[in-house]
Amino acid sequence: MRFINCGFTAILLCAMILFQGCAKKSEPKIIRFAYTPGPSELLHKAAEQFARQVAKESNGALEVRLYPSGQLGNERELVEGLKLRGIDIIVTGLAVVGWYAPEYGMFEAPFLWRDYEHLEAVWNGDIGAELRASMLKRTSTHLMQPWYRGPRYLTTTSRKVQSPADLAGLKLRVPELTMYIESWKTFGANVSPVPFTDMFMALKLGVVDGQENPLATIYACHLHEVQKYVMETRHLISFYIPAVGPSIERRLNADEKEVFYRALADATRWHNLEVERAESDYRAKLEAAGVTFVPIDTTPFRRLATERLPDIFKESWKPGVFERIAENRDTK
Repeated sequence: MRFINCGFTAILLCAMILFQGCAKKSEPKIIRFAYTPGPSELLHKAAEQFARQVAKESNGALEVRLYPSGQLGNERELVEGLKLRGIDIIVTGLAVVGWYAPEYGMFEAPFLWRDYEHLEAVWNGDIGAELRASMLKRTSTHLMQPWYRGPRYLTTTSRKVQSPADLAGLKLRVPELTMYIESWKTFGANVSPVPFTDMFMALKLGVVDGQENPLATIYACHLHEVQKYVMETRHLISFYIPAVGPSIERRLNADEKEVFYRALADATRWHNLEVERAESDYRAKLEAAGVTFVPIDTTPFRRLATERLPDIFKESWKPGVFERIAENRDTK
């Protein structure tokens, strides 16, 4: 009887081990997706869509966990997390290019891009391939297709700006970044790098006369309450960059990678269409609030940017790249 009990116990133990082994195999692979924008942002909604599609199309074999609002660190820390394989995918701003491939810093230059069609043509052409190769070599990360952020517009309290000459004496708030400061000085403005958190009061009190931001930011920050004119400069075609770390290639099999990249492409398309739709909505809201949109001819601004910015940044920019992008813009 003791032998029988021992045999039964051994069989039961083996069954439990086998069950546990099967249970382990059925656990999904976790994909960690991190970014600094919060849950209210359109970017987060696109990430949620990506996560749902990955789970559905992988039949639960993959699970995307989202970490918005900088839960896993600021943008530089997120890139380092990709390199160290603690994070699998991020969405970051263009600052990543300035940190790791500063020779392509012209991607943030005002009045360089015509529109998002121009941006994507360059991104998917030789120049974009060169940038991605540099980033892969230096960070072991793959830069994917751009996620739009909406163009930036110039706004003012009481002055229409339709040429560089109209910027003379204008006190303009710009971000505390060399690219913005040097560019707007070149165009003729009296720049003041006021912190973002102080911008509304600086405009209200007349410390500065204008600022520049996407329409979504202008509306969300109530800048229309202290700004009368929105110049249709669209001077910076800004965008986010999804970046995929080396862990994806190492951890996912061929079928899983196909699901991952297809879902990412679908989320990219959805996000970019929503940004374009939202642009029209924000314009309507701002016009309803009494803001006047001012059409302008951007040619004089583009001419100044092309003539002067490459020389100002000659120590850091790769020679000829700004000009190649500008040629692509002007030969639509």
